[in-house]
Amino acid sequence: MSTTMTTTITATEERYYTADTYLLPSDGVEKLRLARQHDMLKERLGWEFIPSDLHLQSGDQILDAGTGSGTWAIDTAKSLPAGVTLTGIDIEKKLFPTPLPNTQFLVQSSLDLPQEWSSTFSLAHQRLMVCAFTEDAWQSNISGFYRCLKPGGVLQLLEIDVLRVMPDDLPTPPLTTRWMKALVSLCQSRNIGPQAIVNISDTLNKAGFEDIHMQKKPLYQNGEAGKEARDASIGSQRALKFPFLKAGGFGIAKTAAEFDAFMDNMEDEWATSEFAWLWMSWTARKPGHL
Repeated sequence: MSTTMTTTITATEERYYTADTYLLPSDGVEKLRLARQHDMLKERLGWEFIPSDLHLQSGDQILDAGTGSGTWAIDTAKSLPAGVTLTGIDIEKKLFPTPLPNTQFLVQSSLDLPQEWSSTFSLAHQRLMVCAFTEDAWQSNISGFYRCLKPGGVLQLLEIDVLRVMPDDLPTPPLTTRWMKALVSLCQSRNIGPQAIVNISDTLNKAGFEDIHMQKKPLYQNGEAGKEARDASIGSQRALKFPFLKAGGFGIAKTAAEFDAFMDNMEDEWATSEFAWLWMSWTARKPGHL
C-alpha cells in the first residue's frame, strides 16, 4: 500500500515523499531536477521520442506512465499530429504540469491500468522506474502495457543501471562502489528490485511483444563536458537522503551533514575520473497492425 511521507531532515530542509516503494521525492526541487534531466537526456542520448516507423494519425492515443512532472509528455505533445492525444498518469499529482489542449494528467497506477483502456493506445512510454518497482511489479507493469496497447502499438522504456547489473566494461571508482553497495541494501529493505532491468527483454518477450530492441549508451560524468549529466545524476542521489538516513545510513552516513559530505566527495570523484552511468532503452511492438 502506498503511503505519503513528509519529513524534515534538518531544520531548513524538507522533502515530500509519496510512497515506500518509490525512493525519490515529489516536490518542487525534484520538479526542477526532472526538467533539467529531461533536457540533458534529450540532447545527450538523441533517442527518438516517437519511433520513426510509428505513423500516428488523428484519433491515436499515447500513454505516458509514471509521468511525474510531465516533462516528456508536454515536450512530446507539442509536436504531435492534429487529433493525437496524450494521457500522463502517476500515483502522485503534486508534480503534474498545466495540461496542453491535447493532454490530460490522471492519478493512476501503472501497475493497475483500467480494464477500459484495453487495446486503446498506439504508444506507451515509461522511464526511470528502476527505483520504484519490485521484480514482480515489472512483470505486471509490462503485461498491463501489452493489454492496453492496440495491435501494432509500441512500448518504449528508458532506464539507468543504478546498480551496475548490466554487462559493461565501465569502471566504478571507490566511493561510488560503496554507494552502490549501500543502495542495494536500501532497495532490499524496501523490496525494490533494480536488478530486474537485466530481465526486461525476456519479460517483454514473455508478455507477447515482438520486434524487441534495446539500445545502450554510457553518459560520462567527468569534466566540463559531463557537467550536465553529472548534475542530473548527483541530484537524484542527493534526493535519497531521507530514505538512507531513516534506514540507518548503511555505512554511508548517520547524519544529514555526513550524507551531504559523502555526496560532495562522490560528485568530485565523478568529475575527475572516467566514470559513466549506463542508460538503456527498449522498444517493443504488440503483434498486429494499427
